[in-house]
Amino acid sequence: MTAFSFWIKGITGFGGPLLAVPMLAPFLGVEHTVVVVSLGNIVSNAMLLWSNRHAATTHRRLLTRLLLAGAVGTIVGTVLLTRLDDAVLSLVLAASVFLYVVVSVVRPEATLTPRQGLMLAVPAGAVGGLMHGALGNSGVVFGSFYHSLKWPRDEFVFALTVTFLGFGLLQTGTLLQLGSFAGERLGQALLATIPVVVVTPLGEAVARGLNPAVFSRAVLALLAFAGVVLVAGVLL
Repeated sequence: MTAFSFWIKGITGFGGPLLAVPMLAPFLGVEHTVVVVSLGNIVSNAMLLWSNRHAATTHRRLLTRLLLAGAVGTIVGTVLLTRLDDAVLSLVLAASVFLYVVVSVVRPEATLTPRQGLMLAVPAGAVGGLMHGALGNSGVVFGSFYHSLKWPRDEFVFALTVTFLGFGLLQTGTLLQLGSFAGERLGQALLATIPVVVVTPLGEAVARGLNPAVFSRAVLALLAFAGVVLVAGVLL
C-alpha cells in the first residue's frame, strides 16, 4: 500500500498520504497511520523538491501566503487530531473534491487567474493545513487548488512538494511533542521510508514521459479516486 501510494506521488506530486492514510486507517486508526506515514512523506517530498528545484523561482508570493496560512492550520489540526470527527471531515473533503472534478470535466477551460490565485492562497492554505493536521490528507485541497491554476507539471509538483514538506515538518514536530512516536510507531515509520526511497524516482521517470494533457487527466483521476477512498474509509 505504501509503495503504490508513493509511486503515484512520484508521478503526480501527491498521492502518498492521500492514498495511504485512507487505506491503512481502517486497520491502524487515523492517528497511528498518520504517524507511520509522516516520515516517508517527508523523504518523498524532499526528493521531489530537489528534482524540481528549477521551478523554485516561480509563484513565490502565492506560495508564501499559502504556507504561512497553512502552518497555522496544520498545527491546529494536529492538536485536534484525536478530538475531531474524522468521518465528517472525510465526507466534506470527498464532496469538495468530487465537485471540483465535475467542474473540471464539464468546463476544462475554467482556470483561476494569477490574481485570483493570490486572493485564494490564504484560505486554501488554512483549509489545507487543517486537513493535513487532522487527517494527514491535504492532497485533495492543494492538488485541486494548484490544478485549477493550470501550471506546467514541474511548477505544479514543486508547489505541492514545498507545501507538503513544510506542513509535514510542522506536523511531525507537533506529533513528537505530543509523544505520538512512542513505542513501536517510530520503528514502523522508519521502515515505511524504505519503499518510498525506491519508488519515488520510478514514478518521476513515468511522469517525464507524459504530455501536459495526460498529466492533467491523471491528476483529476487521482483526485476522483481519492474522493472514493475517503468515502469508502468512512463507510467500511
